[in-house]
Amino acid sequence: MVDASDGSRPVAFPLEDGLVLMRPGVDRLFVLNATASGIWSDYAQNLPPAAIAARLARRFDIAADQAARDVRAALADWEREGLLDFQFGDMRLEATPPATPFGVEAPVVECTYRLVGTTFRIRYGEPMFHQRLHPLLRHWVTTSTVNLQTTFEVCATATDYEWRQEGDEASLYCATVDELIQQALYRIVEYACRQIPWLAFFHAAALGDGASCIVLPGLSGSGKTTLAAALLQSGFEYLGDETIPLRRDNGRIVPLPGPLCLKSGSWPALAAYYPTLDTWPIYHRWGQPVRYLLPRSTDPDRSWPVRTLIFPRYVPGGATVLQPIAATAALQYLMAADTRLPQPLMPADVSAFVAWLSGAPAYTLTYDNLAEAVTAVRELLLDESQELNREANRGEL
Repeated sequence: MVDASDGSRPVAFPLEDGLVLMRPGVDRLFVLNATASGIWSDYAQNLPPAAIAARLARRFDIAADQAARDVRAALADWEREGLLDFQFGDMRLEATPPATPFGVEAPVVECTYRLVGTTFRIRYGEPMFHQRLHPLLRHWVTTSTVNLQTTFEVCATATDYEWRQEGDEASLYCATVDELIQQALYRIVEYACRQIPWLAFFHAAALGDGASCIVLPGLSGSGKTTLAAALLQSGFEYLGDETIPLRRDNGRIVPLPGPLCLKSGSWPALAAYYPTLDTWPIYHRWGQPVRYLLPRSTDPDRSWPVRTLIFPRYVPGGATVLQPIAATAALQYLMAADTRLPQPLMPADVSAFVAWLSGAPAYTLTYDNLAEAVTAVRELLLDESQELNREANRGEL
């Protein structure tokens, strides 16, 4: 959001793939599409028109002269509307310096990390990158460089923030540091996933409970991340959120413990569990404010058998209801939650996945009250443990 401290500068509000601008004192809204909102966001960062045009050309794969004309037209229009706080002047397109070859400049900081048996290094080209990104990865830090598999580098160009991987000629360019952080987390996890012999990927949170784990599949907005964050405070071990791999060779979950991304809507509910939550740094993910919950370190080489699947669904004003479901219903819920199987589908893979699912107890959990949901999960696991003990005792008689 643009700073409006002087009472007259416009304020920007994200709206799906664009922006809405409001100028204080003017009863009119200015709606910007994806192209215009990109130009506006770059302008709001005080980038010169030449840099804005260079980014626009790269972002939409258009010619440099066309990008320069588009930027010139947009800024001229906004100047006429009184939205800009500088005098519209020379808009000549300047030459963009070429990108620096990989690894040529000496990095300010290098750190080595280990995730899912994958050891990798990040070179931070400026202290600011290390200060913003490294705290989110601190639980992956390792002192060993044995079997170092790849190196990533983050740096600033004249117009962008760049993320690149050793041996890969295609760099990723981001307009803001927060966008770069978001993409870096995704690219690291994506690389680690390629090293896993996987049978399925769940869009889920996973939490360790002693010798086994529970999996909470669900789409964004289901309440799975909020519930997972609350369960962590009741003694569970965090194994991951968003992307949870199921190994092909042993049918176990592989931990991918990236930081939990807590959307602003969850902050009030989690304040009782994390009293200092309102002091945590705010990042922006997909244009929305978020805070990251930083987990403790976990064994990067361990895999976990699944004790149960719980499909959470936050229902405002609803009762807390936990009920068992059949394997067919569980499969339908998993598919609806963007579970991925190897493509193209092969009978052997489907057979293995169905066999695994048949042995995994599954439940749905609807809730409004977070404390009640945590209690329901803990009581379920306690009841299951007691039933297993009773079965074991009967077997010994």
